[in-house]
Amino acid sequence: MFVEFFPDPKDVPDQEGEFVEIRLDDFVADSLIVQMDDKASLSFGFPRGKRLVLVHDSLYCPKIPEVACGLLGKLSLPNSREALWRLRAGTCSDSVLIPTPKAGKSLQRVRETGKWDFVEPTFGFANPAYEDGVADCGIGPVQRDLLAWNGDSLFRYSLFLSGCDSSALWLETMDLESGARQGDSLQILHRYSWESSSNSLWIQARLPQDESPGNNLLDTLIFPAATRFPLAISEIHHCPQEPEPEWVEVYNRSSVSLPLNKFRFCNRGGIWAAAKTSDGAATATAAYGLVPAAGRNADSIAPYESVIMTKDTAQLREFLGFKDVRLVQVALGFLNNTAGCISICNGETVVDSVCWDRHTVTCPAGFNPLTMTAENTPGFLRGEITGGVGGNGRGAGKGNPLTPFAYRFSSRVVRRGGNPLRVYVEGDAQVTIRLLDSAGREQWRREVPSQSNVWWTVPLDGMALGVAYVSLSVGKFENVVGILIRP
Repeated sequence: MFVEFFPDPKDVPDQEGEFVEIRLDDFVADSLIVQMDDKASLSFGFPRGKRLVLVHDSLYCPKIPEVACGLLGKLSLPNSREALWRLRAGTCSDSVLIPTPKAGKSLQRVRETGKWDFVEPTFGFANPAYEDGVADCGIGPVQRDLLAWNGDSLFRYSLFLSGCDSSALWLETMDLESGARQGDSLQILHRYSWESSSNSLWIQARLPQDESPGNNLLDTLIFPAATRFPLAISEIHHCPQEPEPEWVEVYNRSSVSLPLNKFRFCNRGGIWAAAKTSDGAATATAAYGLVPAAGRNADSIAPYESVIMTKDTAQLREFLGFKDVRLVQVALGFLNNTAGCISICNGETVVDSVCWDRHTVTCPAGFNPLTMTAENTPGFLRGEITGGVGGNGRGAGKGNPLTPFAYRFSSRVVRRGGNPLRVYVEGDAQVTIRLLDSAGREQWRREVPSQSNVWWTVPLDGMALGVAYVSLSVGKFENVVGILIRP
């Protein structure tokens, strides 16, 4: 019987995306005949398997066990009217009237009735919400429980099976604070639980593929209150001077790459990056919006990286005039000039939220949501260099909660042969200190371990008199401070 039609895809041309899906019974016939309205019939040798998917080009045939593929040829599915479809195989037949399609929605048959619902397409896969007798073993939502609190927290995480009692399970977790990763293959009964001291995890789990793979994959971020989540809005330009487009700067203040396709601006369109496959064909993971572990760095925000979100990257790049900043095109919509709010969502959970009004900043200036003061530093974080040294670098000194480390200089004017240049670094991540000459060439380097909290001597032997630079960096975050070497 016919179970699904996808006549009007939005993201690809109809000839690439539209399909017809037929569920096969457990019998054998000489052939299978399909006809739409009074068009010429399509004839196929009776397929082997549980499903037959009809597409326009064999390039787009699903590579799924037990799913056969046939070609629609030049037969085009109507986008703006009803259509009558007939199916015949041996003594079995089916006849359905398909309602007028909706763009981007699939028509899914409700059980064995003549009713059709508009849903997300499930190309080549069963939909157990609408079909009976489907083998479906899935993973339910993650549950987190606080077990102890005596200065240090201990959490229990649990995964539950649905639709089956036992299954093989592949599980990988990453601590969003430390970056520590663990993976294992298990055989579980009903549920699987483990304990962790971290309350911020990236969890990916996978069950063996079955007829309905939509719940065979789990890919989720678990984190505490939004104020502690590592992804933050660090600058907003809601009323720039024309022709500069509006933009929002987003910063990853953690030591872990965060996937773009996990986030969106709440109530402002879709996710920031869509899951893609190497050959462009739909897969179980891409069809359900999940990213396999092997591709988790493909579309992500690197540790301590600032990314500019705008709806017109070409125009903004031309306006900025330099290429050091990463731009991502998103459905930003329009930001209110006088009063408004913008939030980042992970699923339905708000990760960070910022509001402004006409007293926050005078247009066309942008502003920093942490200080609520005017700022225009796209791709960079501005802060104070402490310890009696003033100025701004490409990062920030102590006092900026977004930065991965704080630092102080003994002085920025150093006499060669006199007191040495010393730098104090304090942070949770390993920091790279580099000494650069006036042309930016590296002359010395040291890796400072996390939590060092000591003064480090920077050797100036062999350095020419005049201007030099000290670079402090973690991941994509870098602060370059100018110094002067005098006789």
